[in-house]
Amino acid sequence: MKILNLTCKLTNCYLIESNSGWIMIDTDWPDTLNQFLCLLKENDIQIPDIKYLVVTHFHPDHAGIAQDLKNLGVNLVLHENQVSFVEKLNNFFKKNPKFNYKDIAREDNIVISSAESRKFLKNVGIDGEIIQTPGHTDDSISLVIDGCCAFTGDLPEFALMEAYNDEIIKESWKLIQDYNVTKIYPAHGKSYTLLSY
Repeated sequence: MKILNLTCKLTNCYLIESNSGWIMIDTDWPDTLNQFLCLLKENDIQIPDIKYLVVTHFHPDHAGIAQDLKNLGVNLVLHENQVSFVEKLNNFFKKNPKFNYKDIAREDNIVISSAESRKFLKNVGIDGEIIQTPGHTDDSISLVIDGCCAFTGDLPEFALMEAYNDEIIKESWKLIQDYNVTKIYPAHGKSYTLLSY
């Protein structure tokens, strides 16, 4: 399975190759679309090659160009727990209009539960699931690929879990480990091998 990391500004934007095209995990800040398009060109990828966008949580540095990508034909996939958080992000930017942000439209999104996400991913040739992993935010999700890896957004790093002393974070990591993943792709910093408890 091919995984690319295309970082525009601050956030690791991952592309996962699937049967139907690339699945993108996270975007970056608003106004990074042109940078992102340049990175795609450098990797011989075009926007129509990206079929789906999954956002690990709706903070400005993770969903800043989500609507720009939707306008170009990319399908936004939301975990059912994330729906109300989209409007919270839209409202944040209404109070901070200096950013060239486009409101994420409520319509035309693919809204799925964790159980439904397994069938959705299976249809594109990936054995995995989109699961709720709170600890950074209540809308945080991770995309896990069975026996392989997890894209964890801003969930605090596994090695730092004890320092947080937070049962929610521990439960999220326990859930991720249930999928027997060995590699972690965080939204910031380098990927790393997952150690056991």
